[in-house]
Amino acid sequence: MQLRHLVITLSAITLIVAGCGDGDDDGSAITTTTGPTTTETTAAPETTAAPEPTAAPATTAAPETTAAPETTAAPETTATPAAAPDSPVVAVLGNAYDFNGGTPDPALLPAEVGAVEARWYRAGATYAIVYLGLDPAVDACPGNSILTGTGFEFVSNAELPGAACPDFPTRIESDDTQGVQVCGDTVLYRTLIPADTVGQVFASVERPVPDVGGVGITGASAIDDPALVPELDPTALGC
Repeated sequence: MQLRHLVITLSAITLIVAGCGDGDDDGSAITTTTGPTTTETTAAPETTAAPEPTAAPATTAAPETTAAPETTAAPETTATPAAAPDSPVVAVLGNAYDFNGGTPDPALLPAEVGAVEARWYRAGATYAIVYLGLDPAVDACPGNSILTGTGFEFVSNAELPGAACPDFPTRIESDDTQGVQVCGDTVLYRTLIPADTVGQVFASVERPVPDVGGVGITGASAIDDPALVPELDPTALGC
């Protein structure tokens, strides 16, 4: 029974195929062309975004150059004047007098009795005296002389700064070679006495006083051998 059905089915299929061949065709079997197989398009790989450029690090401004501090000039060094050297010819001005031969009022004296010491030196061609303890600002006129076999010689007086002794007959003008030179707080006197003279030397400090002419203090020493009197460079005292 099943075989019969199969035969009938096959016959029917044959008739259908034969019927389709009638018409304008030349009877050739129709070849069914299968359309091109569609190839699935593979998605392009996702493009990896280019990394964002890394910003260059900010440039740190160079620190401002600090100007070198101005160099302060070192203060000029002032040389300390040397003290007057020792001398074997020295006298303390321990005697007070007035020009009339009397005893003066101590209040009128240019310095206290015994407060001033005179040291003698050779300074070039003449003797020089340093009046230690004498205030350069006092109103007075130092003086000096030498007593030789012929009497007092080379007598002179010179004014301290601010002093005035115009009536002293032995007054001289001071300069670099004679008279008073103030060296800081030290009073130096360049005498008129030649540095080879032998005799008794006197140093004094005097001031004019009305009625008696003047008052002063004095002291004496002796020079027997000028070679023993030490040399003095006044510039060493700051003169």
